Amino acid sequence: MLAAVALLAALLPAQQTPATATRGVQKIVGNGHFLVLFSDGTVGGWGDMRDGQLGPIAAIPNSSGHSRTFVSLPLPAKAIDIATGGRTSYILLESGSVLALGYGRNGELGCGEPCLKGSETPVPVVGLSDVIAISAGEQTAFAVHRDGTVSGWGTRGVLLGPQDPDKRNQLTPERIPGPRDIITISATGGTHVLALTRAGTVWHWGKLPLGIIFSDDPVIAPHEVPGLTGVQAVVTTGVAAVLKKDGTVWVWGKNEQAQFGNGRRDSSEKSAAPIRVPGVAGVTQLAGAWIGRHFLALLRDGTIKTWGNTDWGQAGTGVTGMEQATPVTSKISGVKAVFAAGNNSFAIRSDGSVWIWGNGGGYSGVWPLGRKPAPLPVPLPLP
Repeated sequence: MLAAVALLAALLPAQQTPATATRGVQKIVGNGHFLVLFSDGTVGGWGDMRDGQLGPIAAIPNSSGHSRTFVSLPLPAKAIDIATGGRTSYILLESGSVLALGYGRNGELGCGEPCLKGSETPVPVVGLSDVIAISAGEQTAFAVHRDGTVSGWGTRGVLLGPQDPDKRNQLTPERIPGPRDIITISATGGTHVLALTRAGTVWHWGKLPLGIIFSDDPVIAPHEVPGLTGVQAVVTTGVAAVLKKDGTVWVWGKNEQAQFGNGRRDSSEKSAAPIRVPGVAGVTQLAGAWIGRHFLALLRDGTIKTWGNTDWGQAGTGVTGMEQATPVTSKISGVKAVFAAGNNSFAIRSDGSVWIWGNGGGYSGVWPLGRKPAPLPVPLPLP
């Protein structure tokens, strides 16, 4: 009897101690559909699945072509990065190779003529190796290689500069001439690209100045942004933005959705050179959404400053409106990471929980209550 009691006592601590989390959320991306990268290298998502961007269509319960529940993507190995185009998903594996699935009519899958019909299962993007980071625009994707060069595929105009009239789309990856010593890239704005160098300078190309200052701006070949140094992160939305190592945020483009954060929403206010966002300092991470047209700046104290469009409540202040023209603090604290995706904002708190505000993302448990102007927990399948 005593032996049995001793055995029970030995077992109880293990039973009563919460299990150590085997995975946490590392990254969230998306617009029409969303992908989540977990720390154990698994990937899943929800949202639009009509082109197979979440996997085999017949296997996914859906509502009018959208999955409102989380769907796991079967992968052959661990993932280390993710990206989403308009209707395509991309996964970077720890081997340095890239997989793609979903829509492929413009060469988005990067595997030549056979992939123009699209794919409901992940297919290798051909010719890529030693990739360390990926990003995607609406119909274009990019890969940063370990040697600091960049490859791109998809709609050709934003890839290499002035569009080649004889070759509209790039069906397989092609190295982009010019950028070098690149460590990360942002192409989420769809019409322009920012690439960060190891030295803290920035290259950009595409529709410049960013295609939204003047509609007839030409597509420009890659070149360095003059006078911009000390940068630690780049973000493309309706405007271009960088986070400097001193914790300040700088933007350029057109202040159409109050993305300058200067108290004005003025489509005639334009800048082709970076200008500082006032009232924002001590930033450790910067996120921005192309469709949402808003920015999230995570501060050292675990709070968030936000500005830009907030028609769906993307600011997380409890109210909705056309724009938040000056930076304000979202109603959430203890945050360790932020992500902007579509008309949504996401935060990962220090306890590992995931929170959302904005339009709700179409996810079960958050949908269909409409606008979410204040942060709500997201029921992701965490351990």
